[in-house]
Amino acid sequence: MPTYNYQCTSCNYVQEEFHGILENPKVKCKKCNSFSEKIFTANGNFILKGNHWPSKDFKFKKDMTNKNRKAEKKQKERELAGEAVTSVKDLEKKKS
Repeated sequence: MPTYNYQCTSCNYVQEEFHGILENPKVKCKKCNSFSEKIFTANGNFILKGNHWPSKDFKFKKDMTNKNRKAEKKQKERELAGEAVTSVKDLEKKKS
């Protein structure tokens, strides 16, 4: 469950509360028993899980670019060695 910070409307005391994302509880101050409001706080424990997040897509794109470069390099080496197949007709010639 996520942790949320609540600030008291009368004494400004800040407290942490644990509850579900969809819950909207009425939190009372632990010091003066007044109602508290949820405040936004930046949390350093934010983790993106699952696929298709930009950080993973960039890595995937980089890996694919490297693979494509290696494949192009092999193709050029084969062309220089005379072993490259550039069309279906070339493949049929090699088979016969």
